Amino acid sequence: MPQEEEEAPRSRRSRARRRRRRSHSGCPTPPTVATRSRASQLDPPSLSGPSQLGKRKRRDTATGPEVKESAEEQAVAVDSDSTTPDAHTGRKRTGTTRLDVDENAKQEEAAAASASTSPDPGPSSAVSSPLCWPALPEVITGENEFGDKIYEPFHKIDPAIVEAHVKLQTKCFAKQDRQLKLASLDNNVRRSCLADPKLVNIRPSVTKTVLQIAKITVGLSSYLDDMLLMQSSGFVIEWDANTKSCAILTSALLIQSSSSVDEWLGLDEYAPDAKVCVQLADKTDSTVVADLVHYDRHYNLALFRAAMDLSAQIPSFSTELKYAQEVFVLGRDKDRNLSVDHGSVVYEGPSCYLRHHYMFTSCGINMLGIGGPLINIAGEIVGMASLSEMAFIPSSIIVRCLRMWKKFNCIPRPHVGMKLSAITLLDLARIERISRKCDIDDGLIVTLVSEGSAAEKLGVRPGDIITSWNGENISTTIELETFLLHMCEEHLDKGNSNGSNVDVSIGIFHIRNDSHSIKTLTVNVSNDVEVVAEGTYPVTAAHCSSPCDGVERQLVKPLKTLKVLHLAIEDPGSTKQISIEDDLVFA
Repeated sequence: MPQEEEEAPRSRRSRARRRRRRSHSGCPTPPTVATRSRASQLDPPSLSGPSQLGKRKRRDTATGPEVKESAEEQAVAVDSDSTTPDAHTGRKRTGTTRLDVDENAKQEEAAAASASTSPDPGPSSAVSSPLCWPALPEVITGENEFGDKIYEPFHKIDPAIVEAHVKLQTKCFAKQDRQLKLASLDNNVRRSCLADPKLVNIRPSVTKTVLQIAKITVGLSSYLDDMLLMQSSGFVIEWDANTKSCAILTSALLIQSSSSVDEWLGLDEYAPDAKVCVQLADKTDSTVVADLVHYDRHYNLALFRAAMDLSAQIPSFSTELKYAQEVFVLGRDKDRNLSVDHGSVVYEGPSCYLRHHYMFTSCGINMLGIGGPLINIAGEIVGMASLSEMAFIPSSIIVRCLRMWKKFNCIPRPHVGMKLSAITLLDLARIERISRKCDIDDGLIVTLVSEGSAAEKLGVRPGDIITSWNGENISTTIELETFLLHMCEEHLDKGNSNGSNVDVSIGIFHIRNDSHSIKTLTVNVSNDVEVVAEGTYPVTAAHCSSPCDGVERQLVKPLKTLKVLHLAIEDPGSTKQISIEDDLVFA
């Protein structure tokens, strides 16, 4: 019996040692603790758990996972990979030290800054901890008559805890801002036209098409003397796999240093030595410097070459474009985000201040979208945005210009010396009146004849109608530009040089004498900008003494009469009677 009593304490000690060995070897405990509420900090912990008698109920709440901070020492953030049972309550708590918080914040900031630039980003859990919001301790003091809980007033919370809570909230807001800048969470992007419910039927197919064209749509910026000159868009039309470089087409407005209201005056100035940067539409948001290859002042086209790798397929041009046809206008904003607008080709011709090669859409074109591609529903390029006044250059003009650039290293065209407008694009009432008065319902109306031009010497005047060009009926100015470029290309293919002359036969209806004639117009072929301007002459003293005709007399007479009457009012003592019909008025 004594032996059994001696072995019992020994066996109990052995079991205790085995339990301690298992505890140290198999169950490591993280060196972190969770912060208790203010009330629990005042009372010493109890190994048997908090008593439910004579104690106030405690509850810590938060809108998300908890992040708490000690009033005197360190802030503790939640780490999803670190959990440990609470020694006092038996519940699992999570947490990391302030060092972990700072390290995670740095990693999160680096991840957010390089989320779209890293070529092979890893999973977010490897570089960032979950976003956890700090919560002030909430102590329930009772219930009201409706059963709602009554919490301890805010002013009774330890000020140190409140201050720490504000600091932690600031960190969380900064982390949230970094997260919201990630491409998958950023909602601060201009909505495209495909959000329009009217396009819901074509949205799936158009979305795929637009995403393909977006791969070759880039943003461009020009700088002159280290100052930003302009930002616009452009698109890749050619890629060289050997040199890893591409040709980018855009508007020459990108390097335009000054402009005038009337393009036909030729006063626009350009800065071909401006530095041009291309914001590529790739994962790394890279920027490269582009070299100017060509630019044309008349058509406002510019071609740049830049080094870049391209995996997308370059779309084809379509020269078949009809009025009222649906189009989509693509571009890049200052943050490289894609802009997509939807519209249709409108029945409208260029104004007297714009050149002949423009067509127009029903949707607006923003300044950053100038130079971007216009595509049809099939994904073919039908034009390039050129002006913010909804104007674009159709592919029928662009294709011929690109071909002449390759063949002749310039874009020469015949200078006809006239501004023209299409009858077919006028309002129906005007078309009917022209048809009734002139017996013509198609052709180009002469709106201005340049001083000293061949057309002026042949007797062509504003209001006359040109019905044919080399025997062809041409209805719009776009058709005219296509015809002139084709004629010029054939002229140069025959061995003629830039700056030579070419003859074109035009059929004219002279509206002043109601007659038709055919004239041979000898025009100059030049790659310089065409200037069309009215003639002017100086007014001299000789014009002041010239006799007045009936019309001028009626205009001058009231003015001088008013002057004499004004003098009579100033001199009320004058006895001379002044009459409006008195000849002294014109003396």
